[in-house]
Amino acid sequence: MQADLSVLFSAEKSFPTRRTWQRRDKEWITFVSPIDIDGVTVEGLQFRAQAMRIRPDEFLSFQLEYYPPRRQPRGGPMARIEWRPLRPHNNKMIGPPEYRNVLQKGTHNHDFFLNWDHSQNSVRTGCLDISVPIEPEPTYDEILVFVGKEFRISNIDWMPVPPWNGILF
Repeated sequence: MQADLSVLFSAEKSFPTRRTWQRRDKEWITFVSPIDIDGVTVEGLQFRAQAMRIRPDEFLSFQLEYYPPRRQPRGGPMARIEWRPLRPHNNKMIGPPEYRNVLQKGTHNHDFFLNWDHSQNSVRTGCLDISVPIEPEPTYDEILVFVGKEFRISNIDWMPVPPWNGILF
């Protein structure tokens, strides 16, 4: 039986414990946390943020991910927000008409419901083809508030600022 991703996405969520950023490799840092709904940690549901250590105040992504226990389908991100990305995004010929074939150069939201309405099967496998711009361009504090509201994570303020500069450990 497949999980109803729309129910998981719509639920009020929280981080069960405080976490820290971890070094993934020489360039990348990640923040990963399981997710609670009504005080219960949901198997396979997690929040992930990732950034490049050497790119302060840009190129930071936030994802709400679901990986089903049996890996059928394989799962992946069900929603993503990209803050100050390095490369533009193009929806090609899908999504809201005003954003079709338009290069989105700034911060944007791969909204769960836009992608879910387009293709539930794609979202179940982590494919989020449609995004919409977030305007005006938010600061870090503003994007964190936006992520908390969009992903419905009540204690998003538990996520520390990425350690962009200096040595991680």
